[in-house]
Amino acid sequence: MTAPPLPESPVLRVRLDYTNSDTFLGGNRFYLSYAGSAPTAGNCSTIASDIATAWGTNIAPIVGEDWGLSQVDVLDISSLTGASGQWTGSITGSWSGTSLPSSAATNVEFDIARRYRGGKPRIFWPPPSTTAMADAGHWSTGFVADVTSNNAAFWAACAAISVGAVGVMAHVNVSYYSGFKNITNSSGRTRAVPQYRTAALVEAVNGYAIKSVIGSQRRRRIATTY
Repeated sequence: MTAPPLPESPVLRVRLDYTNSDTFLGGNRFYLSYAGSAPTAGNCSTIASDIATAWGTNIAPIVGEDWGLSQVDVLDISSLTGASGQWTGSITGSWSGTSLPSSAATNVEFDIARRYRGGKPRIFWPPPSTTAMADAGHWSTGFVADVTSNNAAFWAACAAISVGAVGVMAHVNVSYYSGFKNITNSSGRTRAVPQYRTAALVEAVNGYAIKSVIGSQRRRRIATTY
């Protein structure tokens, strides 16, 4: 299997892990660029702890009480030997009310300068409760307003993290693929296989679009511990 390309400029990959009271699991992944020196393992752990704090302050208030952040993993993907560090603990969502299905999510699309056909970068925050619903398919205007402000505050808090000589950080998108190659298998069928870039493209995230339609992450329904 071909290894993914390294990014064209220094980047940290951040992974958020969640647990749900009904035993289902969830997660988010995003990227932060950095302008200084490569972080140590200790730096990564500190960054992970600071991100957990930012999540608890800004994202927990828009997440239902049945969801909790259990781990933040920070990995320097700028080289094959980049350091990593973790925070582990328990920060529970504080939006009260009747729980929504684990597959529900709050969809936040990332705005980048590049225009193209296809899926856009985004994040699916764990859902609130039924009290945030306007109807069976949409969030209320009040909840969308809350997500707009809290989401922006979270990314601002991440960008404000300053650890050691890592330097200024910023929220970015990392694009690994560009174009397709038609591959014919032994049965004679042809399929389009995405092709890796020579170096992964790093793009600044310039804004956020909060979707009023209730998002869905069906994989959470099968991401169990048993």
